[in-house]
Order: sequence, then structure tokens, then C-alpha cells
Amino acid sequence: MTSIPPYLARVPTMLSSHLMLSSITNTSQGLLRTQVELATGQRVLNPSDDAIGASTITALDASLEIREQRLRNLSHAESVLNTIDAAIADATDLMIEVKGIGMSQIGIGSDPETRANQAQVVNSILNEMITIGNRQYQDLYLFGGTATANAPLVELLGGIQYQGQGTGMVTDLGLSHEFAITMPGTQAFGTMSARVQGERDLDPGMNLDTRLSDLNGARGMEITLGSINVDVNGTDLTVDLSAAHTVGDVINTLQTEIQTVDPGATVAIAASGNQLEIIPSAGVTVTIADLTSDATAADLGINMTFPPGGAVGGDLDPILTEMTPVDLLTGITVPMGTIRLSNAGQTRNLDLSGVETVQDIINEVAGLNIGIRVEIAETGDRLNFVNELSGAFMSIGEVGGGTTATELGVRSLTGSTLLDDFNHGLGVNIREGSVDPFTGLPDPVADLDFQIALKNSTAFDVDLAGSETVQDVLDAINAAAVAAGVAVPAEFSAGLAADGNGIVLTDNTLPAGGTTSVISLNGSFAAEDLGILGSTTSATLIGEDRATVAVESVFTHLIALRDALLADDERGITLATGKFEADISRLAEARADVGVRAQRVTSATDREENLRIQDESLRSQVRDLDFTEASIRFSTLQQQLEAALLTAGHLQTTSLLDFLR
Repeated sequence: MTSIPPYLARVPTMLSSHLMLSSITNTSQGLLRTQVELATGQRVLNPSDDAIGASTITALDASLEIREQRLRNLSHAESVLNTIDAAIADATDLMIEVKGIGMSQIGIGSDPETRANQAQVVNSILNEMITIGNRQYQDLYLFGGTATANAPLVELLGGIQYQGQGTGMVTDLGLSHEFAITMPGTQAFGTMSARVQGERDLDPGMNLDTRLSDLNGARGMEITLGSINVDVNGTDLTVDLSAAHTVGDVINTLQTEIQTVDPGATVAIAASGNQLEIIPSAGVTVTIADLTSDATAADLGINMTFPPGGAVGGDLDPILTEMTPVDLLTGITVPMGTIRLSNAGQTRNLDLSGVETVQDIINEVAGLNIGIRVEIAETGDRLNFVNELSGAFMSIGEVGGGTTATELGVRSLTGSTLLDDFNHGLGVNIREGSVDPFTGLPDPVADLDFQIALKNSTAFDVDLAGSETVQDVLDAINAAAVAAGVAVPAEFSAGLAADGNGIVLTDNTLPAGGTTSVISLNGSFAAEDLGILGSTTSATLIGEDRATVAVESVFTHLIALRDALLADDERGITLATGKFEADISRLAEARADVGVRAQRVTSATDREENLRIQDESLRSQVRDLDFTEASIRFSTLQQQLEAALLTAGHLQTTSLLDFLR
């Protein structure tokens, strides 16, 4: 008897199984994803989940990472600035204290022993100021400028040398106008170097090896390189100078091209040393012009016509560089002679006869190791000698009547030296404008500054009223001698020392064993300030060099006060103490600057915090999960899975016979 198998369903068994399995799998995957979302709290787990949202999240993650780093930088900057503020506050307290010490030692009521004791106090304050100048925060030297790895202040030859560089270390604070978070010692403690500015433009020449980049050019706009048009008796040539690097390259290229038409033409450096010269053959004319887009010929000073017999171009104005040969310097006698350098009580006679370049001069001076450095001036036309030691006094003079320091323009005492530069900027005390207390009329006698008595008993008074330079002083002294009937220079003359520095009074009057003396008048300090107060029995009275170059810094003034106290020098104590007010003001200004920077850091921190919150909020909207929606979805998927499993189980047990009943 035929029968129907009970396991047959209304649809194929394979299709039914696949449908049920697919439904259960999809529900399980949705349930698993929802579980992961609930566990992580994030809606977007992979870029494929939401391509646009993932891109936004990536950008916001990068932005937040940058903001976190900036906030760390701002926190560090705030700590550094707070430490600098505390250091300046400590320094200010010390300077107020030392100013009080100085003022207490002026006038009556103080004796040498008291001043010697106070000198020890000032010395301890000096050491504490050095410690403050070398203060650190997390191995960062606060007053080293950009050089934050090494101590900015070191002691050398009894002076204080500043080794910092730059204006300060800059970090990323997210500001449009960045500022340094460290401070150069010069801003807080005063100038850390003083210089003898070169008086002479050394006007260097050029040679074949001179780089074109070391020329200001005939237009004063440096050299632009390109092609030029060269007309040689009607034959046009285009000469490409774009590959030239030196003056020799330009000369060789030009000469080679011009000689293709005029074999006898020459191109060379003119006798002046700073111009190009083109000499065509007889009957040949060379005309050079720039092409439309270039200015090379104008910069080289040769955009002109060169007739037979030749002509010179414009001044190319070479600048001074380390590699400039000394024989290219205008007004310098080669081989050079010997100069005398003094600083911090050390005197060296430096023989420059073997130097060949400016770099050799720089190296020779540095090798003395007495706190003097040579640099090329920013104008690029002269040398400066820099005193790097606070508390030391630099002098640059001649040796044995030489002229090398003068030729270099770096002698520290010359006829053009201002009297205001004497005595470390205190100048020369000159009496002028005196008034007779009884008549109320001008009193010229009361304006006389000092008297010079010669060996032959001739004496004359000197009035320096109106004098501004050393040459004015020399002229006034010599004029007073002439007015007294003294023959100048046969019997007497005032001039500059031929060896070292200082004003020299030469007395050739008889008898030879007499005395030449300089005596102060009317309480004037002019003779003392000029360094010529005193007497001698020799033919010359050599004055002290009072135009030495000192570094105007806190440390210089502290050292000056200490030494004046030890020497029981009341005038020196007064002068040194008078400097402290400016030092205190400078520290106050530096502290105010730190306060402004700290305020900017605080404002930037608040701004970054607000921006970070905004970015995090936006990222949360895109990335983070809605827990309520996800919880409902999770519950729905659970019910769906349970229903799917029940349905699948039921369908697996149902056959065709169930539908035929």
C-alpha cells in the first residue's frame, strides 16, 4: 500500500534550513554588535560602520591629541614663567637690599672697617645673584635665552661671563604670535656685553674667489643671476650667468663669450677692487644690457657701453665676511702689526702680522681667553670688539707707536671718543656756567677745571667748557698752553699715548729734573676723570685710561660697589649705588613682561580647554552610543532571537501531513 513519508514539508528542507539559519545568524550578529556597543559605549567601531562619521572622528582625534599636547605645553610654560617670576622677585629684593647698603655707606658715620664688612655682604649678594641667574626648572636654565642646556653665567678672571644666546625658547602654545617662555639674561640683569664699535668702514675689495652672495651689488639689492645681452660691435650675444657663484665665474664667462667676437678683449677686476672692468680691443665697442626679465647686468654694474680702451662698472660694495682676506681691507697696512688688549686685569700684546683673513683675527683674539670677542658688525663693513665680562674693563690700544688698532677702527681711546663714554658711562665732570654769588654775573674763573704746572715753573689754567670729545680736550689744553706763551709742540703738547691708551702730557721745558703736575681747580673732577691728575719728573705724564669699556649689568655694579667699599672710596660707592635704581627698574620691567606672558598663557589655557570640550562634544555626538536606544534594541534582538529559535524548532518538526489534516 502506497504512503506519504511524514518528514516531507511544504517547501524543500534545504531552503527552509538556510532561511532559518540566515535569520538566526543575522539576529545573533546584531545582538553581538549591540553587546560590543554597550560594552565600549561607542556607536562607530569600524570605518565601515559609518564612513563619513569615521572620517570626522579621525580628524577630531588628531585635533584633540594636538590640544592635549598644547595643554601640556601651556602647563609647562606656566610653571617656567612662575619660576622666572619668583627668581626676578628674589633678585629685586637683593638689589633693594644692596642699594640700602650702598646708601648707608655714603657720608659720615661710616669708617673703613664698616665698609670692609659691608663689602663681604655685597659679595655674598653678588654670589646669590649669580645663583639666581643660573636658576633651573626641570634642567632648563631660565635665563639662558635659547641656550637652555648650559649655565648662562660663568666666572672668568674675576668677572662674570654670559654664555646665553637668543631671546628665549619658544614652544607650541597654539598662539598666532608666539613668545618665549625663557628669558635672556640681558633682559633681567642688563647688557651682558659691551663693544668697541668699529669707527672705520673697512670697505673690503673683492678677488676672483669672492662669492656673489657677499656683494651688495651696484643697486644695493644683492646680485640676481640670469642672462644678459652683450653687443660686440653689432653682434648680439646672450650670456647666461645663472650658474655663476663667484666673481671669477662671472669674469671667465663674460670674457669667453666676448672673445668669440673680439679675441683681444679682457674682463677683470678694476684697480679700485670693487668694480668690474671691461677693455675691448681698439675699434671695438661692447654694450651690455639686461634682458626684459632680469636685472643681472644692473646688479653687476655693467649695464653700460664700454668703449675701446675700456671702462669700469658700478661699485659692487663687497661686504665683510670671515673669509675676507685682510689685504682686501681698505686702509690696512699688511702685514698688520701688534695691538694691546686688556681686560679683567689681563694685558696681552697680540701680534697680527701672520693673519690672512678676518677669521684669523677672530680666532687670534678668542685664543687669548680674556673675555674679548671679535664680531662683524651688522652693517657688514667693520669689526667690533666685544667685552663679554661683567665687572671687567676692556681696553684696546697700540703697541710701540703702531697704527693697527687705529687702522682697524677699534682703538678704545681716540680723538673722537666721547667724554660721555669715560668712567663707564659716567662721563667727565666739567665745570661750566658758574655764576658769581655776589654779582649774579657769569664767573669764568670758577669754570676753570685744572691747572698744569711745567718744569720751568710756567703754569696755565684749562677750561674744558663745551668739550665733548677727547680731541676737544687735547685742543683746549694745547690752546691754554699757547695762550700762556708755551711753544706747542716744541716745549709742551697734549696727545694720545703711543703705547697703550691714555692722554699724555709731554713737557720738554727745562730744567730736566723739574716736576710736571696737574692740579684740580674749583673742586672740579675733570682732571681725575680724564686720568691725568698727578705729577711726574719724567718728560711725559702718562694718564690713566679712563675710557675702558665696561659691561653695564647688575653684576658689574655689584662688583664696583664691593671694590669701592674695600677701597674706602666714597665717590666710587656713590657712583656704584647710583646705578642700582636703573637695575631695579629693569628687573621690574622684566617681571612685568613675565606677568604679561603668564597672563597670555592663562588665557590660552582657558581657550584650549574650551576648544577641547567642544571637540570632545562633537566627537561624542558622532561616535558615542545612545544607551537607551541600544538597550531597547538589545532587548528586541533577544526576543527576536528567542522567537527565531522557537520558530526554527517548530518548523523542523512539521511535515506535509500536518497541513493535510
